[in-house]
Amino acid sequence: MARRRCVLILSVLSGERPVTEAIEEAQLNRQTYYQLEEKALRAMLRALTPGATEAPAQSTEGPALRRIAELEAKVSRLEQDKRRSERLLLLTRKLVKPGRMTLGARGRPSKARQLSSTAGPTPSLSSSPSGSGKPTTSPPSASTPTPDGGDGS
Repeated sequence: MARRRCVLILSVLSGERPVTEAIEEAQLNRQTYYQLEEKALRAMLRALTPGATEAPAQSTEGPALRRIAELEAKVSRLEQDKRRSERLLLLTRKLVKPGRMTLGARGRPSKARQLSSTAGPTPSLSSSPSGSGKPTTSPPSASTPTPDGGDGS
């Protein structure tokens, strides 16, 4: 189709045939023919301009093509990251065996066990080993101030 249109436009531009005869043969309306002719002339000028090897065409399509290349590279990186993550997950699942998530009686007691406990509070870490429930106190050290403002010595 492109070659037929090219021959059609060149035959009109060369004077071989009138526009009316060309558009009737190609079954185009006059406006479409003139748009095609203008587009063809611009392409010929762009192609035949010395030293301008595809520069104008790249200026309009260049940013879009660059963006497409960037996005394709990004998709490639993301696919690689996804494969790496899936492989890591697979290996982790192989290493970590399924089973209970708790250690049984160890760890923090459940709320039901806390409520059923009637023995009272359990001794804290700072309580005496005798189990009296009273915290142990040490005699004041030499650096502990006394009520009269001295340092206890």
